[in-house]
Amino acid sequence: MIGEFNVTKARKLLRLLNGGSIPFSSFVCEVSLRLETEGFLAVVSHGRNRTFRMLDPEGCRIYMAQHYTSGMSLEDWIEIKTREKEVARSEQVAKGANSKLRHTRAFKGFPLNCYEPIEAVFHEEPYLLSPARGTCIFMQDYESFRIPEDVVVVGMENGENFRYIRAQKYLFEGMKVLFVSRYLQSKDLCAWLKMIPNRYIHFGDFDLAGVSIFLSEFYSELGERAEFYIPADVEQRLQNGNHVLYDVQYSRYRYMEVADERLKPLVEMIHKYRRGYEQEGYIKEQDNI
Repeated sequence: MIGEFNVTKARKLLRLLNGGSIPFSSFVCEVSLRLETEGFLAVVSHGRNRTFRMLDPEGCRIYMAQHYTSGMSLEDWIEIKTREKEVARSEQVAKGANSKLRHTRAFKGFPLNCYEPIEAVFHEEPYLLSPARGTCIFMQDYESFRIPEDVVVVGMENGENFRYIRAQKYLFEGMKVLFVSRYLQSKDLCAWLKMIPNRYIHFGDFDLAGVSIFLSEFYSELGERAEFYIPADVEQRLQNGNHVLYDVQYSRYRYMEVADERLKPLVEMIHKYRRGYEQEGYIKEQDNI
């Protein structure tokens, strides 16, 4: 289970799922920031005020069931937690067992995209990757999917960055790049990366949680073949970054072991400025995709 989750936060999330909005200041926590990172929530500005709004209700429900509510719907989880002392163990098991979310994987695989054609191999047959603008490919049979060894795989942690890959082309000039994204925290992407020899670059948020995701889910499995993308101007951006990200994450990650030596300077900068920086800031332009 990721982060602290309680009934109060669950009720606020339920309000968002039902189409309502929540003031940013009343729901800013590791859970909401994680949901924002995964592309389920968005922060909307109204002058000086900011609110959360739901972008993907169904995806959010599946994610919560897989990571926070032990397979139960949010409504059932709230009910059980509210009267936890009165609920028999058998009822908890029954609710979990009856939940469709507990046993259903939404999809096997992960989405991928590119802005220049890539000659790949799929089921031992030539396969040209060339998605039209505004589309991507969802690769289900990834076990039978291979790309040329000189193609660099770039993992986009946030949904908006994955959507606007052309607006970040300037970051990867001179490289043959295949963009990928984890789908609902699936392990399938990492499983595929372990099957291929290609270099992997993880492009995530420049905060403690972003570093932790890379270390625990990619570096631990791929070793030095995986690297965290650190732009040349990251220190300048951190100086004017988001202090809320740092404050919310500090207690959880303050003693995080940074196993990858290449990341230690970045972590030191994050602590120095006591701020984080979201990767969406590197989207240069959104060309109406």
